[in-house]
Amino acid sequence: MVKNFLAMKRSRRCLLALPVFIGIFLIISLQTLDVVDLRHLSQYNNVDTNGKPFLEQNNRWRPSTVARIVQVPDSTWTCTDDGLSASEKDSSKNRRSRQCVVQNLCVDRKGAFIRSSRWFPESMPEINLNGADPTYDSHWRPRVERSGRSKAFRAHYVDETLFVHGLIAPDHFSHWLYNGMMPLYSATKRFNGTKDSWTFRTQSLINHGRQGKWEMRHVFQTGYELVLGQEELTSEFQTLPPQDAPICFRQAVIGLGSQCALIGCEYNIPSDVYLAFRDLISDYYWRTPQTWESHLAVRQQGIDTAATQDRQLAVENNITAAATTQKTPLRCLDLVKYYNFEPSTGQDRLQPLKESKHQVGQLSPDTVDPEMDHSANAPRRLVVAIIQRYGSRRVINDQELAEGLAAAGYRVKWITFDSGCGLPETAYLLRDVNVMLSPHGNAIGTSIFMPSTNPVPTLISLDPSRYSESWFINTASAMGQRFMQTVCGPNRYLDDATKARCPYYKDEAGAHKLLSVGGMVERFVLGLSDEQAKSYRDKVDKGELTPKAIEEFRDLVERNPAARQLAKEELDVLIGPEVPNALVAKYGDGVVWQFLELFWRDTPRHVDVPRVVAFMHELQQDQEREQAAAGAASTPELKYQQYLTYIRQSRACGVKYCKAILRRNVIQESRVFGVHSIDDPSRWGQSMLVDKTVFDGLEEGPNWLPDSLLT
Repeated sequence: MVKNFLAMKRSRRCLLALPVFIGIFLIISLQTLDVVDLRHLSQYNNVDTNGKPFLEQNNRWRPSTVARIVQVPDSTWTCTDDGLSASEKDSSKNRRSRQCVVQNLCVDRKGAFIRSSRWFPESMPEINLNGADPTYDSHWRPRVERSGRSKAFRAHYVDETLFVHGLIAPDHFSHWLYNGMMPLYSATKRFNGTKDSWTFRTQSLINHGRQGKWEMRHVFQTGYELVLGQEELTSEFQTLPPQDAPICFRQAVIGLGSQCALIGCEYNIPSDVYLAFRDLISDYYWRTPQTWESHLAVRQQGIDTAATQDRQLAVENNITAAATTQKTPLRCLDLVKYYNFEPSTGQDRLQPLKESKHQVGQLSPDTVDPEMDHSANAPRRLVVAIIQRYGSRRVINDQELAEGLAAAGYRVKWITFDSGCGLPETAYLLRDVNVMLSPHGNAIGTSIFMPSTNPVPTLISLDPSRYSESWFINTASAMGQRFMQTVCGPNRYLDDATKARCPYYKDEAGAHKLLSVGGMVERFVLGLSDEQAKSYRDKVDKGELTPKAIEEFRDLVERNPAARQLAKEELDVLIGPEVPNALVAKYGDGVVWQFLELFWRDTPRHVDVPRVVAFMHELQQDQEREQAAAGAASTPELKYQQYLTYIRQSRACGVKYCKAILRRNVIQESRVFGVHSIDDPSRWGQSMLVDKTVFDGLEEGPNWLPDSLLT
């Protein structure tokens, strides 16, 4: 071979040798030079990961770090499943809950990467970033970049921990909190995060084109959250990675450990983590009058600035009415109505509350009564919050409910969260609430901010008679809160008096909204003849009900006056008090029951006030018994004893889903209660109760429903 090579003409020998020399040169270069190619990265400096050009105000780097030449060693990592066998590592449970700690992870505008000088760099295992059911699993790992022998390259550097996570439905408070913020906060407690830690949100799912503007400065007071899309820049806490160079961190924790209170998660979050989160907000925002006043001043400034901008925009567009409209300052706090709250001299009283007993008053923010009522030194009365919604699930007789509870002597707050409540304002309003009454939905998730001292917090879901769900039973049970349900409708009339108090509400506006083009059940078309309905059912069964087919069926009805009249009559039956069995048979189970479930869930509803007041008397008696025995809760073993006692008495949960949920969150080894060492990773999630007999007999409840007028 050598002789043949030498026999070749010199030009051919040089031509063949050229690739060899190039290969040797590249190998030497890769071993001596860094290959994080900033020129290649530059194409990502003009558009974000969604392909949108950067706005000038978004393109700036918010933190104060400066790019410089830094030494960044090769990345290494350990994972929570390092001691498992190959088959155990590949199990669904482990793949969903794996968490990894990486030394030296960097982020640029392409995403996160690890660095390696090895010839054949090893990739990290994929890690699930979300804390929700398997439908929303998002498996992710950083890319690998080759580094040279010299570990120096130009980058921003932060000597802190970065927590890498995903997020579902950031516009939805309870999903953000229980499937996002709480798993993230739990991860920071498990892996020794600090107020200087940073976060990196790789993506958001189900954002419906909106982003929640929930505050996070109470947890990460000096750190920031890195995001890759401009739509996720919702506050000063979020920032895009720097444009001029990557940013590297001493270490990063990747994944949320598949932790949440819902059955879809592999592991639970210790109950103490929820309480620590609540107390963190309390300490940050209103532990002293000065901190709360400062927050209110900042909020007021933000509202004033927004109002000024709106007026200027209105003037520019010649919108006279809008230009003269003034925004109501701190509307979230201003709209709250207080019943039976007396003026106090507490340090959090910012202005006097001018009201007499049993009259309505307003205060922003509110005061807390002393331990004893002002009249006759009676035991302290319960503080009850009524949450009103102005969109779907509105409570029709909310004022009657508030006045009925006030007349019975209870302290009542009427609250709506539909007027711009942020996290601090929400937490502040609920900090002294013992009982929350709300339609089942997002507002119930705010119960995390209720006090956990005596009495045991109680949630009452104000539901229509034909719909119930389990979502917030999960979160309530994880925090040791009782969860009850009251219904007021056609299949729950106990007697003629109940029927009179619970008239059926026919929600035509809500039905039209669901069925309209762009509505949630727009494929359901009423007014079809029997023959047309058969064709419609066939297309539904075969998956052929395309948008074009729906439009054709709608046109058939629209062009025929008789069909339009039939559609009106069928709608009247569909939203009536009885189950529309004839329409189910005509149009098929799927579309009809999809409509009914959404319609019954969102329809306005009455509340049976006397039944609720009667149940409140029971809760008042429970509170007095709890306070009398409060001294017994001084040891760790008895911290949750009262809540466990209510479970044994079948008085902790009053909805059909309770048994399975309480078993997972309270009774079985997955339980959240006990004393958890939330700052010791080696004991993470382990119940440290000395006396585990406190859980004995919990599965022996006779019916898991409360013996009260509320059932």
